Amino acid sequence: MQDRQRGATRVAISALAWTALLAGAKTTVGVLTGSVAVLGDGLHSILDVVVAGVTLFAVRLSGKPPDREHPYGHGRIENLAALGEAFVMFIVGAGVGAEAVRRIVNDAEITAPVYAIAVTAAALVIGAWRSRVLRRAAARFSSPALQADALNMTADVGESLAVLIGLGASRLGFPAGDPIAALVVVATMWVMAGRIGWAAVNVLMDRVPAGLQERVAAAARGVSGVAGVGDLRVRESGPNVHAEVNISVGRTASVERSHEITEAVEAAVASAVPGATATVHVEPSTRGEDFVARTFAAANRLGLADQVHNVLAIRHPEGLWLMLHAKVPASTPLADAHAITDELEREIRKEIPALARVEIHVEPHEPPMMRGSDVGTERARLTRDVQRVAERHDPITRCHEVAISEAEDGLHLVLHCEAPGGTTIGEIHDASLWIEDEIHRRYDEVRSITVHFEPQRLS
Repeated sequence: MQDRQRGATRVAISALAWTALLAGAKTTVGVLTGSVAVLGDGLHSILDVVVAGVTLFAVRLSGKPPDREHPYGHGRIENLAALGEAFVMFIVGAGVGAEAVRRIVNDAEITAPVYAIAVTAAALVIGAWRSRVLRRAAARFSSPALQADALNMTADVGESLAVLIGLGASRLGFPAGDPIAALVVVATMWVMAGRIGWAAVNVLMDRVPAGLQERVAAAARGVSGVAGVGDLRVRESGPNVHAEVNISVGRTASVERSHEITEAVEAAVASAVPGATATVHVEPSTRGEDFVARTFAAANRLGLADQVHNVLAIRHPEGLWLMLHAKVPASTPLADAHAITDELEREIRKEIPALARVEIHVEPHEPPMMRGSDVGTERARLTRDVQRVAERHDPITRCHEVAISEAEDGLHLVLHCEAPGGTTIGEIHDASLWIEDEIHRRYDEVRSITVHFEPQRLS
C-alpha cells in the first residue's frame, strides 16, 4: 500500500508541474492574441493545475490506513476529487462557450501569429505524451484520481488540435474558425467532465463494476471446504475493493476449521482482485451429509457431539435402523441417563424422520487421567504371550512392541503390529477386535488394549 501511494504521489507531482507549465504558456498566448480558443484551452489548463493539486492531496490522503471513523479507509477521497474536477470543468466550459458564441455573433477577429501556433503544437505533443504516462500510472496504481487526470489530459490533446485548426483557419481569412474551435474545446471538456463525473458517482453510489462480483465469487468457491457462496456485496473505495461474502460450510465443522476456511477465502479474494479485502460470514450447510454426519449434527444441538460414536445405519425390512453409543458421566443414575438418551433420540428423529429404530447404547465417560507405573520385567511372560496372540492372527506379520502400564484400575496395553501395506482398514479392525477379545479372555486384569498398526517393514 505504501509503495502504491509513493508511486502515485510521484506521478501526481510530475503531472502538476507539467500542467502548470502548459497552463502558463497557453494563457499567455491567449491574452496576447485575443484567441478565445487558446484562452479557453489555457483556462482549462489552469483548472487542471488546481485539480492536479487536489489530486495530489487526494492521493496522499487515500493512502492513510482505516481508522475508527473511516473503517473502510480513505480511498473515496479520490472519487470525490474526480467528481469535483468534473463539476468545475463543466462550469469553466460554460463560460468559454458563452464567450465563443458572443464572438461568432459579433464577427470578432483575432490575430494568429506563428508563435501562437508553435506553442499550441508543442502543447499538443507534450499533452499526448503526458496522457500516455498518466494512463499507465493510473492502471498500475489503481488510482481513480490519476485516471481522471489522464482523461483530462487526453481532452487537452483534442482541444489543442482543435485550437491549432482554429488558428490556422484565422490566418487563412476565416475569423469564425477561432470561436468554433473554442466550442470544440468546450464540447471536449464537457464530454470528459461527464465521463469523469459518471465514473465517480458510480463508485460513490456503490455501483459494482461489471464482472467484479463474479471474480470474487469464483475465488471464494475455489477454496477447499466451501460448500457454496451465498449473498455477496462488493464496494469500491478509491483504489481498494471491500467485499462481504457469505459462504456455507459443513455444519459439523469445528470453529477452528471454519476459521481456517474464512482466512483462505480472504486470501483467495485478495489474490483474484488486487487491493481487495473480504469480510466472510459462515453459514451451516447440509450439502453432501450422510446418516452419520446428520446424527452428529443432531447430537451437537444438545452439546453431545463429542460424546457420540460408533454410529451405524442399517437398511432393514422394518425400515432404517440407527444404532450408536453415547457417553455420560459414570456416576449418572440410570433414570437420568435414560432421559438423556430419550432427548437425543427425539433430536435425531427430527433430523432423520424416516427412522424405524433409534437404539442408543449408554456407556461411561473415560476416567480422568490416571497415574500409571512401568511393570518392568515383572510382566515379561504377559508381553511374550500377547505378542504370540497377535502374531497368530492374519494379516498380522509381526508384533514388534508391547508396552504395559499399571494404573489403579488395572493394566493398560499398547501393541505395535505390522501387516502388509495393501491390507484394508476393515481387515485391520477385525484383527484388532480378535486380539482384544482373546487377551481380555485370558487376563482379567487387563482394562484396555490399544493396537497400533503399521505397514510391514521389508527389512
